Amino acid sequence: MKVLVIGGTGIIGGAITEASVMAGHEVTVLTRSEPSGKWKDISARYVRGDWYDDLVASEVVDYGFDVIIDTLIFNEEQMARSVLIADGHCRQLIYISTDSVYARPASDLSEDKDIILDDIHWEYGIGKRKAELYLQEHGGGSGLDWTVIRPVITFGDTRIPVGFASKRGTYDLISRIENGWPVLRFDDHTRHALCHVSVFGRAVTGLFLNEKSYGNLYHISDDVSYTYDEIFDVLGRITGRKPVFAYLDAEVLRKYDTGIYEDMIYDKNPEFTLDNTKIKSVCPDVDLHADLEEALLSTVTYLRENRKENEEYGLLSDLLLINNKEELIKRGCDPQVVEYIEGLTKEQIRSARRYGSGSVKKDKMRKVKDALRPIKRRILG
Repeated sequence: MKVLVIGGTGIIGGAITEASVMAGHEVTVLTRSEPSGKWKDISARYVRGDWYDDLVASEVVDYGFDVIIDTLIFNEEQMARSVLIADGHCRQLIYISTDSVYARPASDLSEDKDIILDDIHWEYGIGKRKAELYLQEHGGGSGLDWTVIRPVITFGDTRIPVGFASKRGTYDLISRIENGWPVLRFDDHTRHALCHVSVFGRAVTGLFLNEKSYGNLYHISDDVSYTYDEIFDVLGRITGRKPVFAYLDAEVLRKYDTGIYEDMIYDKNPEFTLDNTKIKSVCPDVDLHADLEEALLSTVTYLRENRKENEEYGLLSDLLLINNKEELIKRGCDPQVVEYIEGLTKEQIRSARRYGSGSVKKDKMRKVKDALRPIKRRILG
């Protein structure tokens, strides 16, 4: 089977690429960057280029595919373009949407639950849902068979699924745990649907040219859901250090990074578990569970070996600890939290405050750009 994965080296696309190669398919990956690391050892055909360059996209799909998986659609306009490009060049278009189209909180949620746009309060989820609606209305009319997949928090060697954490592929969260430094948390011990990349990839390949999947929408999650407490307990056993937590309300993030703030309140914090009955009905042979301890051991091992840093995570953590010291004391925080704050040097405090001043300005600029983007699209047609 000939498969094209657009954006096939990220968390989601990479999971599909690996599983497709393992299943024996002929896999082409369109990526903007030169394949590196493990991707050099995976038997896929890599094409460098920007999917949103019409000439590149047309040349790639002219190769002809059975299945095209698009991980780079975020709104209705992009969906309309992808449908137009894919039509006549594949038998099935698989759109990677998001579980953020669902309202939170929710427990044992099925795909049959009605989705009301006004109940989605995150622009990311709204854009993805509008793309789904376009595909439902126009995809079949073009003669193109389609399937929609809604991933949950998907994790692997480059991602630890604990809500507020350092960027993907960085070691900073593990470093804070190992050093006994406070780890900020904004959650309320709720339970969450997760999915390891290996589970996700196998389930997606089970949908390839599966006629039962045509015109349907699926979420894919592990059969076991977890609290962040349970995940941190596993990380504590792996690192040999019990994490020290500092709990704050997500509202303190809004001033410095509205993106992270919205991610917390609309996606990562509320109770959210899913019913996997529908995906099991079309992929009955796929085991939808990965051992959490084994999976996270692989993640921590990878991060230790690569040791990439994300300075912003540490600076934002320190800034929020400094600015909310009295609130943390009032909440009865672990004495180690106060000890850490009071032990910060003058230079560390200055660095954190400089970061805070810069992040406020950067966030304001991002809001301006977001507000101007629809106007720019109208002007450019």
